[in-house]
Amino acid sequence: MRMDVYYCPKCDRTISKERVEQVDRELRSKFGIDKLSSLRCPVCDTEYMDLDNVKKGGMEHVGKSRK
Repeated sequence: MRMDVYYCPKCDRTISKERVEQVDRELRSKFGIDKLSSLRCPVCDTEYMDLDNVKKGGMEHVGKSRK
């Protein structure tokens, strides 16, 4: 199963790989934040995890803190 998202383990948030460039441009123009282009969370500065590289079952906790 492919997970076409990046995940911030600290904020428990995901962003789709397709939206990274668009959101990066918006953050740069509105707030001057350029962390997303280096795949770091713009909120907490934690490095994003590519869920495609996580072993099977390792992403079960994603989104649990928001439920």
